[in-house]
Amino acid sequence: HSFDEDNRQHESESLANFEDVVLEIPTKAEPDAEIELTNLASQHTAAYAEPKSAKHDDIKAIIQDAFKQDAFKVDALKEEAFKKELPNKEAQAIDLAAIPEHETAIAQAPESALPQSLAPSLPDVLHSQVDLVALLYLQGATTVAEVLNALKDGFDGYDKPTFVHVQTDTGWWLLSDIASNAEYTNQAVSKVSCSMQLADRAGSVSRGVLNRFQLAVESLGLDINAHVEWQSTSDALSDANALDQFCIDVDKTMGFHLLHGDNGAFTGTKLRGLAEAQGLELAADGAFKYFDPSVKDSAAAAKVLPIPSFVMFNRDHHPFSVDMLRTSVVKSITFQLDIPHVKNCIEAFNHMVQVAKQMETGLNAQLVDDNNRPLGDAQIEKIRHQLKIIQATMLTRGITPGSDCAHRLFS
Repeated sequence: HSFDEDNRQHESESLANFEDVVLEIPTKAEPDAEIELTNLASQHTAAYAEPKSAKHDDIKAIIQDAFKQDAFKVDALKEEAFKKELPNKEAQAIDLAAIPEHETAIAQAPESALPQSLAPSLPDVLHSQVDLVALLYLQGATTVAEVLNALKDGFDGYDKPTFVHVQTDTGWWLLSDIASNAEYTNQAVSKVSCSMQLADRAGSVSRGVLNRFQLAVESLGLDINAHVEWQSTSDALSDANALDQFCIDVDKTMGFHLLHGDNGAFTGTKLRGLAEAQGLELAADGAFKYFDPSVKDSAAAAKVLPIPSFVMFNRDHHPFSVDMLRTSVVKSITFQLDIPHVKNCIEAFNHMVQVAKQMETGLNAQLVDDNNRPLGDAQIEKIRHQLKIIQATMLTRGITPGSDCAHRLFS
């Protein structure tokens, strides 16, 4: 349907050169329809009584040619309408003055394409709201080594994270983790999962990158004789832009400051003593960090670095060090919580407030906002309310603050 009338004769001649393989590129009824890659399927037709052997290179050429059709001009126009002139995004601080008194809106998560009970199992690291996923069902005996050889360089050089997992008798494995392990190379593979993360703090994935990834997956399916099933029926570019907007809405930090009081700046030694008494640790990057004990234990078991519940750093942006704290005075410090990265963020915020108030008393300092206005219980409650809204928005979309998926999405 997507080829010009002048190409129909050429198409008929090309189809005669290989077995009854039909590349279907469906279009939608709307004028701005976008071409979607579909699975290659063998279909018997009466038009070819004596089919010839299919050539993978010919089929790949047709797939690649499909991406060059003029219909993608429509996609380019639509993408321009979606795209926003945004730099690399960092978590934005909550503006206390901008918080409505009665904020109640909570974003709704997109409906899942399949009920959870009917959806096929995926590698644990993947998330249906975050990743574009294709499952490749192997038609014959294939080993891990053969999948590795078929990959070549088709999955390199993307600006968004991509993952290739293989399913063996012992479960799902990230291919890059077992690629050099002789224990796995000869194991039989029943399924392959290819996925791409649709957005991160740098923005959403582009149409061009999506097209290249989809082509690489379909080509891999041909090379390893696998049936390809994409796990989403919606438009990937629209999903990516919606995910990017969701990230913008919830990627916030919450914090406040301790400003020196009438007695002047506080000494670094006293600051360090009070911070360590509250369980904060001086990190190599020059900030004091508080780690929830359970998070710390889990990270140690997984042999990864723990994520702090909140941090305390020099408001003047001069990193703390043991020597600096021994010889310097400090005018103001900042407490900050990065919402998407913190498990149980309400409890973490409450603990951060408690620590700040303890140090406020010990340092004879004053708790203030970004504009150095005194921060009382009423203002803190407004921040807590906004935090609850953001947490609920994330949970509604199925992304838990502090989860592995959240760490990946907001990095």
